[in-house]
Amino acid sequence: MSYMSVLQCRMSDVGRWAEIWNDWGRDVGLSTGATRATLSQTIMGGDQAGLVTISFIFDSIDAALSGVTAMNEQSRVREAFAEAGVQPVQRSLLQIEQERGEGEGSFYTALVLTGEAPTPEDQAADFDRNFAILSKHGVNGMRLMRSIAGGAMTGAWLNVTYTDSVDTLMAGSREVFADPEMQASMAKSNLQLQSRSISRML
Repeated sequence: MSYMSVLQCRMSDVGRWAEIWNDWGRDVGLSTGATRATLSQTIMGGDQAGLVTISFIFDSIDAALSGVTAMNEQSRVREAFAEAGVQPVQRSLLQIEQERGEGEGSFYTALVLTGEAPTPEDQAADFDRNFAILSKHGVNGMRLMRSIAGGAMTGAWLNVTYTDSVDTLMAGSREVFADPEMQASMAKSNLQLQSRSISRML
């Protein structure tokens, strides 16, 4: 089981932070135990618009806790935050439940869903079916996560879909939600779509 640490921030100088991230910031995260590190910004998403998201994937919760602590203790990280005007908004921990394809692309959409937990078999079947549809519409990969420490959203699911064209992704999304098997699955687990956001990778 893998876990994603997500830090959402407001920034006065996103461009400067992106330079720092690509210069040495990503490597700091990887050096403290993360297996993957990404930087993105929400473009569309209600009150989430403009937020910059710094994400790290770890192999365990303990690794995530020690890794994030180690990063925060580095003086150059604190100095870089000050230089770019970084203001943390919230940090969450997500458990990765399903993955398909490659989590790469110029953009991604994130759907927040609430409801009852499906069986692992039903969840895997749903994800296989949805990825089979979406991969025909330019989707590179998908990741389903559940918030295990996320304030008011603890227990909610986050379905993240990676693409290089949001137009083609949305065409695939309409097909997914129109699929009778998907509709039956959502009804069975009382799944409710709470929000969608669109982000760009930095």
